[in-house]
Amino acid sequence: MPALPWTPGTHQPADGDELHVLTSRLPLRNYADVPRFLYWTLRIRSQLQSAPGCVGFALDAKLITKTFWTLSAWSDKAAMDHFAHSGTHANMLADMKGRIGDPNFVESAAAAGDIPLSWADARARITEHRP
Repeated sequence: MPALPWTPGTHQPADGDELHVLTSRLPLRNYADVPRFLYWTLRIRSQLQSAPGCVGFALDAKLITKTFWTLSAWSDKAAMDHFAHSGTHANMLADMKGRIGDPNFVESAAAAGDIPLSWADARARITEHRP
């Protein structure tokens, strides 16, 4: 499955704004959970498109390795946290509990001029922050 391209969110940052970026690597435990995760992905993309503070987002699904990469940029950490613990995303967290192996989450900063963010930068963020 090809990576889904960067999709702009509702928040339009001003030149020079510093954005809050979340990069994640989500390895599923079982191949049987891939369809369930894809179902949630489609629903969460809808939530992201109208989420306050969302600058943009992208997904790269590596189905052969059952690993999903997410990348999103936010006006600030509070907007990202609100999204993560509300609506469809909160429901997905409850439903997928125990189905995701050893995930990696990296929060970092990016300048508004760096949007759209690249997958090369996202993967470098994860690699640099692995324990």
